[in-house]
Amino acid sequence: MSSLHEDGISKSRKIIGYVLSILPSAMILLSGVMKVIGSEEMKANMSAIPNFGELLFLIGVLELVCLLLYWIPKTSNLGFFLLCSYAGGIIVAEIVAGGPPIPGVPVAVLFYVGTFLRKPSLLGLGI
Repeated sequence: MSSLHEDGISKSRKIIGYVLSILPSAMILLSGVMKVIGSEEMKANMSAIPNFGELLFLIGVLELVCLLLYWIPKTSNLGFFLLCSYAGGIIVAEIVAGGPPIPGVPVAVLFYVGTFLRKPSLLGLGI
């Protein structure tokens, strides 16, 4: 019995990819929900970034929509690219707020590595 799926990716590679994709997804899910419900902690964090406080709900909805697109198989590529762009925005926002780009960098890295392990065709390198 072969350990390769019909798409030519080993079962262990897919499992690792899913684990690495679920971790940042959980972070984005929690962040999005906290923004949508208007958590006081999230309001305080976002107030450090100019003009972001009043956009809290919209940013939370955007996070959740991108995450939903990422986990729907037919829209997962679109969701991946949107989340990568969003992770770049997280990094910039953290720098603008005067802090180090944490957790933006780990979120971006985990999304990239996890997705590329599951969908190597997105790399365009044939690996």
